[in-house]
Amino acid sequence: MTNFNQNHRWLLIASIILGLFVVISGVYWILKWAREPAPQTALPKMANLPARTEPTKPPPPSYPPDAPVLEQVRNALREGINATEAVAMANSLPDRPERADAAFLLLEYAAESGNVDAALAVGCYYDPSFSGPSGSIRKNPVTAYEWYQRALPGRQQKAQEQLARLRRWIEEKADQGSGQAKELLARWR
Repeated sequence: MTNFNQNHRWLLIASIILGLFVVISGVYWILKWAREPAPQTALPKMANLPARTEPTKPPPPSYPPDAPVLEQVRNALREGINATEAVAMANSLPDRPERADAAFLLLEYAAESGNVDAALAVGCYYDPSFSGPSGSIRKNPVTAYEWYQRALPGRQQKAQEQLARLRRWIEEKADQGSGQAKELLARWR
């Protein structure tokens, strides 16, 4: 009788293992089948139907011309524009007092996404030797230097020109006795 119970136990264990194998295999094949795209069959062409076009991304929302620029930018960023669209939007913002801050938000987003043109522009916002508008962005030569370094791979000539101008500004400040400028010159690559 003991031998019968042991054989029964092994049979039960083997049945459970086999059942688990069947269930796991079934789940695997069901998931694999669900991921595979359905085979595409060619449909006969109809002479009077227009050509099929791929769906395109909807155009960015339009805002009333008097809407606050910062609001437009924040909405565009929330809606998920890409880096190229952010640079284009920054360049097309209307000339208003908050334009520089709004453009900076777009350019910083694009620069952090790897856009070297935007990195160069963000460097200008921080660059104390740059005379263009910078909105409420506080000038910081160290941060400008870092953004110009990011712009070097794609905008070599322009970034080198900006770095040279920034270096001249820092050298001038160091000659006037600025400790921060002397420290930055010592770390300059």
